[in-house]
Order: sequence, then C-alpha cells, then structure tokens
Amino acid sequence: MSKINRNKIEQFLQWEGGQRLFNFAYSIGAAVVILGALFKILHLQGGNTLLMVGMGTEVLMFILTAFDRPPREYKWEEVFPALRHAEAAAEEALEAEAEAEDALERALAEDDTPSAGSHTHVQGGGGTLVIGNLGSVGAGATAGTTGAAASGPIVVGGSADSPVSADDAAMLSEAIHRMSEATEAMTQMADLTAATRDYMMQMATISQELHRLGETTRSLNAVSEVLLDSYRAITENSENITRSSSGYVKEMEALNNNVSGLNTIYEIQLRSVSGQLDSIDRVNRGIKDIRDMYEKSAGTSARYMEETEKMARYMQQLNQVYENMIHAMTVNMYRPGFGGPVPPQADAQTPSNPQ
Repeated sequence: MSKINRNKIEQFLQWEGGQRLFNFAYSIGAAVVILGALFKILHLQGGNTLLMVGMGTEVLMFILTAFDRPPREYKWEEVFPALRHAEAAAEEALEAEAEAEDALERALAEDDTPSAGSHTHVQGGGGTLVIGNLGSVGAGATAGTTGAAASGPIVVGGSADSPVSADDAAMLSEAIHRMSEATEAMTQMADLTAATRDYMMQMATISQELHRLGETTRSLNAVSEVLLDSYRAITENSENITRSSSGYVKEMEALNNNVSGLNTIYEIQLRSVSGQLDSIDRVNRGIKDIRDMYEKSAGTSARYMEETEKMARYMQQLNQVYENMIHAMTVNMYRPGFGGPVPPQADAQTPSNPQ
C-alpha cells in the first residue's frame, strides 16, 4: 500500500500540473512566512499564525519533494548501437584523410621540379588519381599499385627517375584505401536517418524536460533565498521574540488560572445539576410506576365490571329458577287432589305455568 502511495506521489510530482501547484505552494508559503516575520518585527497581531501556516506549508512541500524521482541519464549508444559505429567510422575517416593529406604533401614536396616524363595528377569524385611517370611503366617501372577510391581507380606508379619512392606510394595507397573504407562506412549512415530523427525528437523532449527542471530549480532557489532571508530576520529579532514570548507565557499562565477557576465552578454546577437530574429521574420513575398501576387497574376494572355483569345475569337466572320452583311447589300444595286446602284467592288468581 505504501509503495502504491509513493508511486502516486512520484507521478503527481512529475505531472506538469503538480509542478505548477508546487510552484504556487512554494511561492505563497514563502510570502506568508515573510509576512509573518514582518508582523513579528512590527509586533502586530497574527504573526504567530502566519509563521505557523507559512512554515508548515514549506515543511510539507519539502517533505513531498523528497519523493521526487531524480532525472535519468540515458546511454543512447546502447539503444542505437549504430551511433557508436558511426562515431568510430567518422574518426577513422578523419585519420585516413589526414594520413592521405600528409602523403600527398610529402610527394608534392619531393616533386617540386618534375621532369618531362614524370606526371602527377589528382582528380576527385569518380575520376582517377595518378602519381609517378606512367609513360615508362613498361620500361622502368619499379612499383605499381591499383586500388579503389571513391568510385574510380587509383593508380600509383613510378620509374627509376621518379622522385616518388615505392614506400611513399604504398603508404599513400594504403591511406587512400582506408579513406575509401571510411567513406563507405559514412555512406551507410544514410540508413540511420529514421533513427536519428527519433533520437532528435527524444532529445527535444529531454530538452523540454530539462527546461522545466531548470525552471523548477530556479523556483527552488528563489524560495530558498526567501526562506534564508526570513530565517535571518527571525534570528536578528530573536530578542524581541523572546520578550514577547515571556509576556505571552505570563498571559497564558493568567489565562490558565482563570480557566482553572472556571473549571472549578463548572464542576460544582455540574455536581448540582447531576443531583437534580437524579431527583428528577427518581420522580419520573415514581410517576411511571403510578401510570403503570393505573393502566393495570384500568384493565382490571374493566374485567371486574364484566365479571360483575356476568354474576348479575347468573343471579337473575338463579332467582328466576328459584321463583319457578317456589311457584311450582306452591301450586302443588293447594291442589285438591293432594288433600290440601284451597287458597282463599284460588278463584281470583290463575297459576302461571312453570317454564
């Protein structure tokens, strides 16, 4: 997880928007630090806050800058090996050209007074290079060498009377041969055009990155100078800061004493309120018990009324039964068939049939 966060921080630092944000943060933080130092010098309010905000911002910026990845140095000759061979071929071509020029200078210096039969001719491009007396090659020629240079033949020859020696001719021929090989190697560099174009584009990109790095470095230098000036000003005014700090400490002690007194009063009030809350809680519990009792009694009263009504109905039915029984017994007692007396009101009253 920490590695992922570090990669995100590195990507943010390499992003153009992140670098611009860092420039803003550095500059604004340094400005706040300078303003805070000015407030402290002039004994204005808010200096401590400004210094804390500004220096905190700078500390955060420096911590994040520690995650910035250093620039990489690329070895392009390892990516494009042809560049290494091209440089070596160019050096060999220069050396061969220098040796050929030296040999020609020596030959021309020895041939300051050419005879009628001797001939020295140098033709570039696709022509022929001839050194020595070619008119008497069949009679008195002592050395002859033919090689390929550029796109035409090279002929080096001489006679017994020729001022060009065989060693010089051989050296010149070898130098020209080496120069031709170097020229062929240089012609092969035309195949590297696309690679060279890509290389130039990459170099342009690297140049832009280096330009941005230079701007960032200049911004860091400016911020460092501003911070150095701020620290110097703070150091020069350390005595005033010390006196202000001592007064601030005294005020803080007085404030602490006042806060301690307020805390004591608040604690006493808190205890009183706690006692009142306990009393209110007990009262609430009593009221709740009474309410529960009333709720239970209401339910019990309703049931009691129902049972009372049922008992009243049962009593009424029982009374009706008793009444019927008594009536039936009374009727049987006064019937003539049972030998009992006839009631005096038998004619006036008609017995009711029992249910």
